Amino acid sequence: MERILVSMSSQCGAWGAWSRAISLARRIDAKLYALFLAPLCAQTAGTAEEHNTAGGVRERLELLIELAKSEGVRVDYYISEGNYEEEVIRFVEQNRITLLVAESPEKENSNSEREFAQIRKIQHRITCRVELVSPRKTQDFNTGEKLS
Repeated sequence: MERILVSMSSQCGAWGAWSRAISLARRIDAKLYALFLAPLCAQTAGTAEEHNTAGGVRERLELLIELAKSEGVRVDYYISEGNYEEEVIRFVEQNRITLLVAESPEKENSNSEREFAQIRKIQHRITCRVELVSPRKTQDFNTGEKLS
């Protein structure tokens, strides 16, 4: 049985990866694992905006997990603290993950090089397959503004 992992940090969600993983899990009857990486307790003295972002990502993920479960998808949800790369690698090894679905960083994002380097480090240290999903771009046709 396939064991699919989608991981998200508290800074941003991987909604395209989540959508792809849900679709795949439903189609092939796989088990889906959601891993949310919270900031380390020692580092939680961030700004109010950072706390709101982390809380928003977590709340949205938890709602999407409940929705997926209500549609018959088997989802296990885990929350961890620590270094993103190390925690994802540890989780893959401990839970015998067969597929990691990750979101490819947006090119316009100022952190895209760092995020892509993280994905590459993870890829080189795990034995399961990795599928990179490009985030969908949506646009408000009334204003022409890009939405995510």
